Amino acid sequence: MTTNPPDGGIPLANMANPAYSKSKGAEEHMLQLSGGRQLAYAHNGPSDSRTIVIFFSGVMSVGTAHDVPEPCRKLGVHWIAPTLAGNGNTSTRDSEMPYHATLASDMTALLSHLYPTGAYDRIYVAGGSYGTVPAQMLYGASYDLFPPGRKIVGCVLLAGFSPFKYHRDHAKHLSWANWFSVGPPTQLVPFRLLQRAFRSAIASKMKTEEGASEFLRQTLFDMMDDDERRVYAEWLRRKETTEDEFIRRMARGAVTCCQNWDGFMEVSDVIHADWGFEPARLDDEHSEKPVLVVGSDKDHIGGATNKWLVANYKSARAKTIPGGHISSLYYMDEIFQDIITREFSVPRID
Repeated sequence: MTTNPPDGGIPLANMANPAYSKSKGAEEHMLQLSGGRQLAYAHNGPSDSRTIVIFFSGVMSVGTAHDVPEPCRKLGVHWIAPTLAGNGNTSTRDSEMPYHATLASDMTALLSHLYPTGAYDRIYVAGGSYGTVPAQMLYGASYDLFPPGRKIVGCVLLAGFSPFKYHRDHAKHLSWANWFSVGPPTQLVPFRLLQRAFRSAIASKMKTEEGASEFLRQTLFDMMDDDERRVYAEWLRRKETTEDEFIRRMARGAVTCCQNWDGFMEVSDVIHADWGFEPARLDDEHSEKPVLVVGSDKDHIGGATNKWLVANYKSARAKTIPGGHISSLYYMDEIFQDIITREFSVPRID
């Protein structure tokens, strides 16, 4: 249980709180939604905490709360990791409803389930890679659409994407791989043919842990240079795990995710869609809340549109870390200490 100190500083909780458990955080839970849909999610930390982090992971992954950053444990945060619609065991959404509206409805239902009386004071929304898209959607959502948004106090975007509808020259900043996977061709070629081709190329690998592990090694881990490998090895040591264990855990998530390809198939459409708001036109009540935009200096997959994000979110600030696409994992303690400290330095409007 967290306590708020009388001086208004950062509330602290015992870091050794038994509410945090790697095994507990790896468990998948199901919430039945209206309309016959279901939402898969993981969570970790004290369930009565009044401070929440909602974290969205990227493509070919499911929500997991296996490891909670140290500053969040000190704060006594309840870490919640939903699996996005059309991925893994989360049902495909109704295509008649805009993506951002479905997301807001699903997250409202999840928070109502975990906090029936609404007993929370602060929400941080965060995401990595494609997960930065739903994180931004919640950050900027109207309070009529997403009432819990009034409690949002900060946003963390790791190696993310801008809303292409408003970032009109986004294509100039994308790598060739991203240009073909989420860029203009995916909106010009009919029937999602490019997405179908990519799915066909990797689907067989995503049926087994071995195949998924091989794919992850080739696309993420074999791309590391010597400097990143040293940092990565030290991070594995601190987390008391091995590279094989870590990659296999990611692979299991990928296999589960790819039991349903509907979410993957709509990634480009979602990035190009209307998110329900334009970042530069957010009202003061939204835009005063800090946004930390994190990029890696050797990332060739995500983060190419970070400059636009910083320029268009009024309270955004950039942070650059060494390494490739997943290097933010090694710096999660530093990243979350940064946003927590910054949020508590901003006067709140209740």
